[in-house]
Amino acid sequence: MKKIVILIILFIIINPAISIAQTIVIENINIIDVETGKIKKQQNIAIEGKNITSISSKKITPKENTEVINGADKFIIPGMIDSHIHFFQTGSLYTRPDAIDLKHIMPYEDEIEFAKKIVPDNFKRYLRLGITSVMDVGGPFSNFIIRDSVSQNNISPNVYVTGPLFSPYQPKAFSELEDIPIEKITTKEQATILFNKMLPYKPDFIKIWYIATKDIPAEKTYPIVEHIAQLTHKNNLKLTVHATQLNTAKLAVKAGADILVHSVTDTLIDNEFIELLKKNNVTYIPTLIVSKNYGKSFLGKPDNHYQDLAFANPTVYRSLTDVKKISDEDIPKGLKNLRNNEKTYLERSAAKDKIMFQNLKKLSENGINVATGTDAGNIGTIHASSYIQEIEAMKKSGISNLDILRASTINAAKGFGLDNQIGSISEGKLADLVILKNNPLENLQNLNSIKEVIKGGKIVGVSDLIKETPEQVVQRQVNAYNARDIDAFMDTYSEDIKIYNFPEEISIDGKEKMRESFKAMFERVPNLYCEIKNRIVLGNKVVDREYVRFGEKYSSVIAIYEIIDCKISKVTFLR
Repeated sequence: MKKIVILIILFIIINPAISIAQTIVIENINIIDVETGKIKKQQNIAIEGKNITSISSKKITPKENTEVINGADKFIIPGMIDSHIHFFQTGSLYTRPDAIDLKHIMPYEDEIEFAKKIVPDNFKRYLRLGITSVMDVGGPFSNFIIRDSVSQNNISPNVYVTGPLFSPYQPKAFSELEDIPIEKITTKEQATILFNKMLPYKPDFIKIWYIATKDIPAEKTYPIVEHIAQLTHKNNLKLTVHATQLNTAKLAVKAGADILVHSVTDTLIDNEFIELLKKNNVTYIPTLIVSKNYGKSFLGKPDNHYQDLAFANPTVYRSLTDVKKISDEDIPKGLKNLRNNEKTYLERSAAKDKIMFQNLKKLSENGINVATGTDAGNIGTIHASSYIQEIEAMKKSGISNLDILRASTINAAKGFGLDNQIGSISEGKLADLVILKNNPLENLQNLNSIKEVIKGGKIVGVSDLIKETPEQVVQRQVNAYNARDIDAFMDTYSEDIKIYNFPEEISIDGKEKMRESFKAMFERVPNLYCEIKNRIVLGNKVVDREYVRFGEKYSSVIAIYEIIDCKISKVTFLR
């Protein structure tokens, strides 16, 4: 018997993930009930293992070794859900060679490996922003490795995935890959073969890329879509469908779609469409920002949103201005045409936005289940940091804060058939929770006031969750410099920062003096851009050869950065 006990203890020590579960009590917290829209004040929540075990207005006596969180004057919401992402895409300029072919600058094989490498980093960024569940709605078979292995061996949100997209059209850039994210399906037999190949991997849902063109009208491929829907429902799975034209979206719903993963963008919706969604209990994911982000990235003019500058993977975000380095001789024809017709593009983009906003508002007013999804991974739509931007776009459509919060929690859970596990705060559900300093029902920007995130009954520690490498810290600094955002720029520096001209001539001493100097420069010089020509990383030191545009002048400089505790503590310039 003693031997068995010793073996069990050793097994627990070696495998800490299965050790005795953490017990948490959150006291005097204001619970936002996303289903009723009401605030339950001064509630006490008990968590044991992964689940919420008790919610009461009465004080809960903590057991021994219980972590007690003081929730006084704070608010708690369910962990948020991004119901549309793609792990095989990074969000960088090079991640969709079918949209813009820059393989001569970044080989697509390298981009694929980069996408795999940064998945654990993306996990942490999602959790840091209160996103505790993500749905990858289409990618290669390696998606299942991310769900079944990578997420199990790293701190991560709940990961739900499917495999390759069923599609009547396959971009050439994907056709010769070993692990294909989009499969061309032109017959029912081909659809059955792919479905049966995917089924042993236990997909969480199925995805159709329902592309309709003059050569491939939606009516022509409807029988195949209907066949895939039948296979999907026979196996008790949900069917998600990409359909951006009203006619195609109607056919998708008639064929059996459970979830439409994009807005209708070609025209305003009609009552027939609304009734179809109601009758078939279809969820609508608007993905408002993704299309426009392509254009902004192609023009080298990202929004420089504060979330991107603070929380996007710095290497990915850096790439969105890389087009500024590409000469007219090397730039693809389509990108050159966009540069030459920027005004026309912006007008078309604004018209498309207007249609999407009006459609979203009408669907919301008619009680359609709307879920928040970013389509993160596509060019310019960065994992995790794009989420608040999607919410801000939803707000522009005119729907209420409560409806947006519902879309980001319980509606998304319902759409994917997970509302018995996640999406609201109730006894028995997973303890996926976000503690906020301020009330998001009053202002959605209060979703940024995160004090703590609890994922599956574990406190993740948001202040220490993202530990960026010295290279990432320096790149985030460069991104903020190019954006001329003084707050994001200074956030990368320590309080006692010292700037030197080589070898030891001090030019700036202290953060406040540095802020004053650079703030004035950012306001005075609109044409700033720093391009990194070469970079060497040596421990906590990063050596950059920088080519800097300052108004109409250009200069070359070597910068030696020293990083301590994820902040730049010293910079030495060689000019």
